[in-house]
Amino acid sequence: MGTELLRGERRRVILLIALLVFVLALLLAMALAPQVVAPEIRSQLLSMVWPMGLTIAGYLAYELAILAWLGRLMASGRQFPWGFRYLNVFIEFGLPTISLLIGGSIVDPLSVLAGAIPFAYCLFILPCALNLDFRLCAFSGAAACVHFWTATWLLLRNTALPDGSSLPVLSMLTSPHQYAVKGLLLLASGLVAGFVASQIRRQVTQAIETLEERDRAVSIFGQHVSPQVAELLLKQPLDYAGQERNVCVMFLDIRDFSKYSSEHSAPEVVDYLNTLFAPMIPVINRHSGIVNKFLGDGFMAVFGAPLDDRQQSRHAIEAAREILRQVDELNRQGKIQPTRLGIGLHSGQAVTGNVGSPQRKEYTIIGDVVNLASRIEQANKPLASQLLVSEAVIQMVGGPSEFSAQDMGFVELKGQPQPVRLYRLA
Repeated sequence: MGTELLRGERRRVILLIALLVFVLALLLAMALAPQVVAPEIRSQLLSMVWPMGLTIAGYLAYELAILAWLGRLMASGRQFPWGFRYLNVFIEFGLPTISLLIGGSIVDPLSVLAGAIPFAYCLFILPCALNLDFRLCAFSGAAACVHFWTATWLLLRNTALPDGSSLPVLSMLTSPHQYAVKGLLLLASGLVAGFVASQIRRQVTQAIETLEERDRAVSIFGQHVSPQVAELLLKQPLDYAGQERNVCVMFLDIRDFSKYSSEHSAPEVVDYLNTLFAPMIPVINRHSGIVNKFLGDGFMAVFGAPLDDRQQSRHAIEAAREILRQVDELNRQGKIQPTRLGIGLHSGQAVTGNVGSPQRKEYTIIGDVVNLASRIEQANKPLASQLLVSEAVIQMVGGPSEFSAQDMGFVELKGQPQPVRLYRLA
């Protein structure tokens, strides 16, 4: 929060610096090109340029010093002292006040008060809204009102009325006089700016909270499904019917898991699975795949959904081979019970989408490609292999020579009416 306050104050100071540079350039142009000013007011106006220019230059130097100080605070991670913003705003409103006094000492005070200089207070009120702080905006309106009334009192206390009498100051300030009304309008401007700033702050806070809740939901949901699926499901309408995609499906199975689980306690089995699966999931994610579901002693992963991937078969093979290398490394280091895997890959058309009831849905992959990939994985046992892929996968990557695939010929698979040509990669 402190950093945001510093940033808001820094933005406000930068805006004021730009405003002061613009006004200073305007005064300089008037001094260098006096012919642009009407002849009847030229001498008086030009006599105001230099003292006002020096005043603005002094305030510009002050704002630059404040900007540098804020930069040092941000770099060091510190916060500015409490009350600094209010004091700084009050000091800054001295510029229009001094300008009014300079103008009133050179020309008619009533003309200066009725001119454009009082509107400069509004230019100092509006940047306060960048802090999104109602209290600061309201204070700026009150400070502008006090400054303007003070300048009015100093300018008009000795001003003579047409009949030669002195203008009563208290009467002017307590009656609905035009200058009192101007001060109240400045106060109202600060309140309006504060209201707008508070509404913007509320909306921004709500938007940030919504995003944080969404990120938290994706994070929690992503522990059960892949982050890509979580993102997709949050964006999709509830009645999303799904779509047909060309995907590559991977089935992974741990060999002899039933024997291991029967000989070890439940906590030991869970620890074993976590140790084994921990490096596998990042591998799948790195190769543009997702783990669609865990199957107890294995999982099903999909490449090419829900995100498009024209190289899904290549990525699936690369992910499978990297997983096998990591399991070999875990075996070598003795971090797990000696383990062998069986992995099957098949590529083809599938329907992807949300399946379930209105109360609970699951992102799933439906099609013969899933069933065949599962049967290919099971063929690793009789063929004494760890990674088998279908001919469709090999064709997608450019042929058997691409990964030195060993042709296993046509293999009878359970539940399939025709033999399937398989290739061994490990």
